Amino acid sequence: MTCWNRVGPHVVGAVIFGAVMMAAPLDAQAPGNDDGARPISLREAIDLAAKNSPAAVSARGLDRNAAAARRQAIGSYVPNVNLSAGSGRTQGTTINNFNGQLTSLSGNPWSYTNGLALNVEVFDGGRRFSEIKRIRATADVADVSAVAARFDASLQVKQQFYAALAARESSAAAKAQLEQAEQQLKASTARLAAGVATKSDSLRSAILVGNARLAVLTAENDLRVANASLTRVAGSTALITASPDDTLDTSLTLPTEHELAGLVTDGPAVRLATSNVAVARAAKRSQRSTYLPTLTMGYNYAFSQNSAGFAGRNLLLVGGDNASRQTLNFNIAYQLYNGFSRESQTVQADVALTNADAQLRDAQLAARQNLTLFVRSLENAQARVQVQLAAIAASEEDLRVQQQRYALGASTLLDLLTSQTQLNQARQALIQARLDGRIARAQLSSLVGREL
Repeated sequence: MTCWNRVGPHVVGAVIFGAVMMAAPLDAQAPGNDDGARPISLREAIDLAAKNSPAAVSARGLDRNAAAARRQAIGSYVPNVNLSAGSGRTQGTTINNFNGQLTSLSGNPWSYTNGLALNVEVFDGGRRFSEIKRIRATADVADVSAVAARFDASLQVKQQFYAALAARESSAAAKAQLEQAEQQLKASTARLAAGVATKSDSLRSAILVGNARLAVLTAENDLRVANASLTRVAGSTALITASPDDTLDTSLTLPTEHELAGLVTDGPAVRLATSNVAVARAAKRSQRSTYLPTLTMGYNYAFSQNSAGFAGRNLLLVGGDNASRQTLNFNIAYQLYNGFSRESQTVQADVALTNADAQLRDAQLAARQNLTLFVRSLENAQARVQVQLAAIAASEEDLRVQQQRYALGASTLLDLLTSQTQLNQARQALIQARLDGRIARAQLSSLVGREL
């Protein structure tokens, strides 16, 4: 009793509280629960998505179809060629019309024929030329679609990849919060046992521990969900997760907003809309050719032979009568009236071109709008990161002071818990600001069609 009265309850409480609070640092970065997921880099995840995502596979299919259509359009200038060959054997009897007697066929019954036919459209009013231009524009659409699909897949991968990183950071922050809350509970319990704190302090500390455990569970669940989403968008058959060592290098400087505005005009969305306008314009020109006549040229060669016999088993025709014929013809045709079908198709082609022009204009305006949105989001996120870094430093210092004051009995547990809550909120706000900045940068890359 003499020793207790000499030292004082506040000093004993300070010693106990200080010892337990120094047991674990606040910046512990314990890894989250990945459920055996394989860590991969961002580049590897993007490459997987470019290979396996349905949009990328579909875009490559469009490119192949466009190449085949281009070959077909060029081939329309080459004459169609048909070869024919055949042989036949006639055997039997015929009826004599004079007396009704049956007469057997005389001579060798075998015959042989072959033929060659060429057909080409000499003049079509410019339809084939317009079709080639349309198909080339369609091929450009396929190429741009492939680029757009690749960047869309890259954006989805980046969003899930950064979400996994943010979930991992949140898990580490939640575990640090839990360790802090558990140490606070031990200190409150020790002070209660020493008679220098009330039971309310230990109960509040227990509530703080429960909330911290819920935060850990929430963060680990978010990490599992992010891993599953990343696995899907990357098209991986095995569960993957974001590598903790692969983070965005924030030291890299972006182009200025004026430079980005120039890049946006050549972005995938604008290029795709421009290619669609070219396709619609070529289709309209092709439709106009239906008002012009067509000129077709054809050439036919036919040969026939009646055999006198066969030589051996090779069935080679020898001797006999033969005949050949060659024909060259030209055919001009013009459709005067087809129930206003041409007029209807012309209107449809004109409407399609008008719609494509409107979509191009909207794509250009949307690109400018998104550029402003993403740039401002990135700037806002970068400013929030700096503010939250300062807030964390201030909160850590405030918490240190409150811990000392509470240990000395100069402040209440509520003041200490308020400081701890502010520190936890600042950590979560920093994680969110980093995530928003990473996503805004990824959105800018997808908008301009190049990595920034």
